[in-house]
Amino acid sequence: MRKSLLLPLVILSPLAHADLAGVWQGTLGKATITACFNASPNSGASYYYQRFLAPIQLTRDQAGEPWVEEGKTGLWQLETPQGDLLTGTWSKAQGAQAIPLRLQRVANATTADGCASDAYNDPIEAGPPATKVEKKTFQSHPYQVKTQGAQVTLTLGGSAPGIARINQDLARLAIPPEGQKDFYRERRTALGQNGGTATSEITVEPVYWSSQWVTVRFYRWTAGYGSNGISWGLHTWNLQTGKSTDPWSWLGGHYQRYTPNSGHIRLPVPFSTWLANQTTVDEGCPAITDYSNFDLTFDTQGMKLSTPATGDGCDNELSFTWEQLQPVLSDQGKAALPSLQIP
Repeated sequence: MRKSLLLPLVILSPLAHADLAGVWQGTLGKATITACFNASPNSGASYYYQRFLAPIQLTRDQAGEPWVEEGKTGLWQLETPQGDLLTGTWSKAQGAQAIPLRLQRVANATTADGCASDAYNDPIEAGPPATKVEKKTFQSHPYQVKTQGAQVTLTLGGSAPGIARINQDLARLAIPPEGQKDFYRERRTALGQNGGTATSEITVEPVYWSSQWVTVRFYRWTAGYGSNGISWGLHTWNLQTGKSTDPWSWLGGHYQRYTPNSGHIRLPVPFSTWLANQTTVDEGCPAITDYSNFDLTFDTQGMKLSTPATGDGCDNELSFTWEQLQPVLSDQGKAALPSLQIP
């Protein structure tokens, strides 16, 4: 009877979350860890093994329940903090073997110093972000993607003469202008909001690959900006020479780049005039020649021109054969045409 009366004093009460807020260090079993808990109105928690320095999110649906690790890889059952001491258990699942947790509040951190604090983040920012390497194929062409924070490096495989030079360009384009500064800032924001580690979505992947040409798409969805944070850019190289090529130059134009994933084009007058004669304007929609943002792609059959989808019903997707484009091809386009038609 006495044991059951003491139970509410041991299991963490709904009012005890404020006592948890802050940064803690100690052990999970024999492993040394650092943990953090956010104060209201933010939520969530996080921890990392000091050996690996990779944050793992902790969440729970309501107070009094165990904290659940991201990916449901473990459960934390915590007791009420006793001053600066926090104890509890970790288990792989409900009813599984429990491993003791013993944590001490970090001396130089206050309860306001949650998961976005220097106390929690400085150690994991002292070295480079974790690296993930993926080996993939595109239509039987091998390539590799190396992701390290905000730096996503594509390396093309194969024996084409220009591959080495192209890979040098890809490595240069992968380096963020601010280094990893934005990555760390975004991660701190997510940690402080809910203990997560969500950062901008960045992908670099081939979208066209023939024996003569390769086109790579640089895509970024900046964290915290919704659909307004989405941008992408297409980059093309000649696989025989390794030289970067602007497909707009085949139509007499020049694509002005701001970043690897953004830029704009002013349609060259001859092509704009020709394009206006090939299209009709739907009621309530701008003429396609009024746009300044296009995707221009190509294959062995011709070129495709599209405008970004915005949900207004005015999207454009146009295809033209190389034969149709003959009147508006520049000298560069005419010189490139034979290789563009080779699979």
